[in-house]
Amino acid sequence: MHEISVLKQAVDIAEKTAQENNIARIAYLTLEVGELSGFIPVFFYKYYPIVTENRPVFDGSELKIISVTGEALCKECSAMYNVMKEEGRCPKCGSRSKKILGGREFRIKEIGFDENLV
Repeated sequence: MHEISVLKQAVDIAEKTAQENNIARIAYLTLEVGELSGFIPVFFYKYYPIVTENRPVFDGSELKIISVTGEALCKECSAMYNVMKEEGRCPKCGSRSKKILGGREFRIKEIGFDENLV
């Protein structure tokens, strides 16, 4: 499960950011996860409590995930479409030849904190 290692890296970055900015408690961590990234969001939710345990800055924090749609541009007919919904095939011409425009992302979108505890 490579979700654990990338989640740990995101948590490490959030923790370091909190320390550098004298933030006592992170309220939530928001991640953007692309449909085509290979990551399965349910595992991030499952392992978040484990990755954040024994890290007081995350006590009571919440993990939020924004799913980014896998979008592509057909190289044959220039139609834009949702790769997952269309199972990788252009709905207009049926071609599988495409340029991926989005959906491979994995990034920290936001680190929320309790302003009363800064």
